[in-house]
Amino acid sequence: MRFLPHALVTCLLAACPVQAKPDANLLGLIRAELADSANGETLLALADRLSPGQSRPAVPFSGLPGSQAPAKVRAGEIQAALTQLSILSGGNGHLALYLAQASGTDVIHVVSGVATLSDLGDLIQRRTTGWHLSRPLVVWPGAALILGPGEELQLDTASGAFLLSFGDVRMTGATLRGDTGTNPTVPTFRPFLLVTGQGTLWAEKSTFADLGFRGPVAFRGVTVLTGGLMKPAVSPVILDSRFESVFSLSFEGADGMNVSGNRFAGAGAAAISIHDGVRILLADNRISGTTEGAGIRLSGALRKVTLVANLVSNGGRNGVQIDGATHGLVLQGNVITGNAQTGVSIRNASCVAVQGNIIAMNGTTGLRLSQSGTARIADNTILSNAGSGIELAAQSGLGPVLLSDNALASNREGLRAAGLGEVRLRGNNLAKQLPRQFAGDFAPWLGAYLTADAAFIIPAAAGKQTVSSDPCQME
Repeated sequence: MRFLPHALVTCLLAACPVQAKPDANLLGLIRAELADSANGETLLALADRLSPGQSRPAVPFSGLPGSQAPAKVRAGEIQAALTQLSILSGGNGHLALYLAQASGTDVIHVVSGVATLSDLGDLIQRRTTGWHLSRPLVVWPGAALILGPGEELQLDTASGAFLLSFGDVRMTGATLRGDTGTNPTVPTFRPFLLVTGQGTLWAEKSTFADLGFRGPVAFRGVTVLTGGLMKPAVSPVILDSRFESVFSLSFEGADGMNVSGNRFAGAGAAAISIHDGVRILLADNRISGTTEGAGIRLSGALRKVTLVANLVSNGGRNGVQIDGATHGLVLQGNVITGNAQTGVSIRNASCVAVQGNIIAMNGTTGLRLSQSGTARIADNTILSNAGSGIELAAQSGLGPVLLSDNALASNREGLRAAGLGEVRLRGNNLAKQLPRQFAGDFAPWLGAYLTADAAFIIPAAAGKQTVSSDPCQME
């Protein structure tokens, strides 16, 4: 499989013609919307016109793996669960979990089968507002917990309740929420959902609220940690759901994951955090008001990553932050606006396509690409960022970067670089990019660029020739 088509790589290496120059009428509509209400849905529709043809892979429901026998549920002690958790993800933070337990060591175990909330019997309280859990609930390998339409499971903070699954958690039209209490022993504790080992999480049209606290990633809200050698049979899927004051939705090693159509508000760290993984799709998500951390944070070893039609706005740090070692990255049709720092920051990536995005009114740079090569940045509208519109850094010796048919206007600077490699420019619109069009390592090339033909090439420095083979070939 090729994440970037061979024809695209040929264009990167040969500066072949690509699409026509930016549509002036479309650019005017985008600028008018940003100056007026900056409505995210309107901007997403305009971004779709910048880069039509966005794809949404189908997500088949694979059913519940393992046994679907009646549930076997019992009360027990917490130590066995914490021991298993330590084996899978380490023991960091476990003392705080232990101390937060009002009952000392009492937990509920779903040992096998498929359990609903009613199957938990008198181990859980039924209230007018939903089911109330006052101790940890542990789902063991091969077992599953199902929350159905209209059901709400409330986790008691004062009692140290949380949901830990080594098996499967399935939610459809359900709610999982922490209450507003305070834990008397560990005041920072908040309830959370952790799926790990060979467990899976499937949530659709559900709500997660008031979950997670600062500390190890396992306890940060809703977390899926499946980075071991034994992968789950089913990839995690979260569709059309809401996250309200969830510290973070985090994944580690979750191959094939799909997070689409969700809304996030009030995250304490990155609203979506992903570390390591292959075949990752983030689509049609709406993220706003992240107080700390990026709206979307990707790190570690990542391959075949697609971000399409996401809205990330008004966050306290970067809009989208991607670092680690990413190969095969596509950002298409996203709107990144009003974030306090960089709109999109990509570091240490190869085979990158950033196409048809609106990146505007961010607190520093619009798009920053560092230590990355073999990239196509095309058909984007990058406006009114407080720093550079596009910044390239430490690219020398890496694959070429193609800047094609982008519209830049009203940024502090249009293009800035430090450590340029080979860059190819074609069809970009900088007519309203004031006060500066080129800065840093781009600056010496401004005169030649203004008098050049349609295509302009900044060559790699002597001794820093880029690779001429196809580095974007992927199995």
